[in-house]
Amino acid sequence: MRLFSRLRGWRRRLAFCLGLPLLLTVLWALFAPRPPLLEGVPFSVAVYDRHGRLMRLGLAADEKYRIFTPLEQISPTLREGALLYEDRYFYSHFGVNPVSLLRAAHTTYLSGDRRLGASTITMQLARLRLKLDTGNLWGKLRQIERALAYELHYSKEQIFEAYLNLAPYGGNIEGCGAAAQIYFQKSPDKLDLIESLSLVSVPQNPARRNPLAVRRLDEEGRRDAALEEARARLYGLWLENHPEDSGSGFMNRLPLRVHTPADLPFRAPHVTTEALRLFPASNEIYTSIDSRQQQLLERMIASMTQRNRSLGVNNAAALLLHWPSMEVRALVGSADFFNPAIEGQIDGSRARRSPGSTLKPFIYALALDQGIIHPRSLLYDTQRSFKGYDPENADQEFKGPLHATEALQMSRNIPAISLANELGRVKGEPDLYGFLRRAGVEFPHNRDHYGLTLVLGGAELSMRELAALYALLPNQGRYRELRLFRTGRTGGEGWAGGTGAYSSSAVLPDALGIPDPVGPAPAVVYDGEAAEPNSSRLLSPEAAIVALRMLRALPANQRIRNASIVGRIPMYWKTGTSNGLRDAWTAGVFGPYVLVVWVGDFNNASNQNFVGLRVAAPLFWDIADAIYNSENIRDQSMQGMEDLNLIRIKVCAATGDIDTSLCADTAETWFIPGVSPIADSGVYRRVLIDKTSGLRACVEEPGKTERVVMEFWPTDLLRLFRQAGVIKPSPPPFMPECEGGVVYGGYSGGLPPEILSPKEGVTYHRSVTRPEGSVVTLHASGDADATDFYWFSGKSFIGRSTPAEHIVWTPPGGINIISVVDNLGRSSSVKITVQQSE
Repeated sequence: MRLFSRLRGWRRRLAFCLGLPLLLTVLWALFAPRPPLLEGVPFSVAVYDRHGRLMRLGLAADEKYRIFTPLEQISPTLREGALLYEDRYFYSHFGVNPVSLLRAAHTTYLSGDRRLGASTITMQLARLRLKLDTGNLWGKLRQIERALAYELHYSKEQIFEAYLNLAPYGGNIEGCGAAAQIYFQKSPDKLDLIESLSLVSVPQNPARRNPLAVRRLDEEGRRDAALEEARARLYGLWLENHPEDSGSGFMNRLPLRVHTPADLPFRAPHVTTEALRLFPASNEIYTSIDSRQQQLLERMIASMTQRNRSLGVNNAAALLLHWPSMEVRALVGSADFFNPAIEGQIDGSRARRSPGSTLKPFIYALALDQGIIHPRSLLYDTQRSFKGYDPENADQEFKGPLHATEALQMSRNIPAISLANELGRVKGEPDLYGFLRRAGVEFPHNRDHYGLTLVLGGAELSMRELAALYALLPNQGRYRELRLFRTGRTGGEGWAGGTGAYSSSAVLPDALGIPDPVGPAPAVVYDGEAAEPNSSRLLSPEAAIVALRMLRALPANQRIRNASIVGRIPMYWKTGTSNGLRDAWTAGVFGPYVLVVWVGDFNNASNQNFVGLRVAAPLFWDIADAIYNSENIRDQSMQGMEDLNLIRIKVCAATGDIDTSLCADTAETWFIPGVSPIADSGVYRRVLIDKTSGLRACVEEPGKTERVVMEFWPTDLLRLFRQAGVIKPSPPPFMPECEGGVVYGGYSGGLPPEILSPKEGVTYHRSVTRPEGSVVTLHASGDADATDFYWFSGKSFIGRSTPAEHIVWTPPGGINIISVVDNLGRSSSVKITVQQSE
């Protein structure tokens, strides 16, 4: 009896020794400051597409895969399973389950039987958060203290959420969010019963129950069954509460197919790399990318470069923009991100390149908006000089008179430059440079640096800037920035995108150890004026829509013509080729999309095949055709046209003149009342003809004269007509009694000559030692009835020429006024400067 009495006394003393620290632990928890829950825990940065599909997952700062997942976005099955398996009284206790704790203490420290666990979910969270060794008394007391503190300062939902985000799931995978994405390639809210119970079973023994263990065999070829056994026990407990799941075919799906971290997606590498650089502090980044369309563009570009490798075509980029929302749905920065031979990590959508002729549609849109043209206005594709700038067409030829729509679709340089030279003449109206500046295009130099070369790609733009510009047309002249990134869950705000390269002031941490291959944008100079990248209205709705319609054309390439999209929905597109054959472009609009493609090399190598129509256009049409075949798309760009200030009118088919009484053939065109030009071209004129002689009369005499409509084409165009085999009869000469240039009976004197050489404003050089070698060519173009040109320097007569001839003149030094007078007395002049030199 004395022995038993001593034993009971020893147990009371031991209970006191255990109870006192426990009491002190409770008191400390009550008065200790609020402990951090998840503050300071590093999480992985996850990048998702617009549908919430994972595109890329980075490691957290401690080299763990850990995705923060709110409790409400975790499968209810997994949540219930965790409570059932780990702590079914979680919502009843205060962080410590006294019954379980006393039973475990008695079994472990007093009876000497097998050790039992008594950790609640809150206590497990404390162990994970503080990285405690709970195999000793001190570690267990620290665990209890922190669990009590958690319960005192946080709600049950916050504690449960933190546990599910920190629970170990084998290897360097922590939290059910990362486990679901890695093992089952789905978000945790999409887990089914067997997947949920499989994950719930892991944290108690993550080393043996790692889901990847089902893929490993021991030396005898046997699979570790620890996870399967634990899951089977949990399934039995589950059925006690959910007998309806007994027929769910649970066992028929075993073993589960699981994936490894090596199987994690790495989609849209340029986009996700940019996302990780821009938002290093965000746990999750949502993009506007559609993974299906992204893969389609990647596949089409890979196929195109493979087919054309023998032509030296190794690289390409493309951007697909949903213009109603301005969301970038697909972005391929290069043909192969991992190929150093093509510098594949450079993002071609951000690289600044010469856009070639892809800016021409905006010249025509501005000309429409400023009342310079309508779609059938007559433009001249002839040799022109613009203050010393002598542009040519790509084919080294001139086509003569063209309608504005023809000139745009044929991408003729001279008409576009002529129109650009007319832009901005009215105060407040922008020229091309001003328009692009208002659209957020970044220029490293001022307006004068580029001049009219801007028309042909004399300044560099990024693909993103070009896509935003083309979206402006179906958006009826309203400029909006691209949308690409958004931090936070789907459905929230906070889009970010932009059109050009990054600002030079932006701090872009190198999240992947990959340097930024494009680099910061240079400083922007806008003639001392503030930039307006967020201007809302840059074109009138009428000008934007008409310019877009002018781009509608069928491809000449027969292979492209066989595409199923041809003729099904309108395609508005334009090609471009940079000077030196370094960049091939095609940009356009179809359905709800803007598509821009580029073909070239990042090392700026020249290639005779880098022509927009030759390599970029087929890629553009192939992508558009593939999208058309995979989606039910329709043309949306013309919606609301009935509400615009637009009408259809008849004009002369050959000249676009509004007065159709002068022409036999007419055609319809779009017209903006109060804006579109009404002045005639002057080609069709009513003249008095003497019935007897057939000559032009000066005075109308009933019965002797008649009014006849005749064509008056400038002499340089008549020469082009003759070269093309087209005979344009010249107007007859005047009767002898008529003195040229005088207006008789409504007869107009016609057009004055145009001096083609010398060039206005150009400085010429004259050698003092060899003045005879310093000559200037005198050449002019005149009206159809001009037969002779008389040249003067000041009041001194130089010589005579015909429209087909030119004469050579040795100018004196200084300022010279050169005049020309045609045979009908019409004249024009230019001022040149001649500098003397050795």
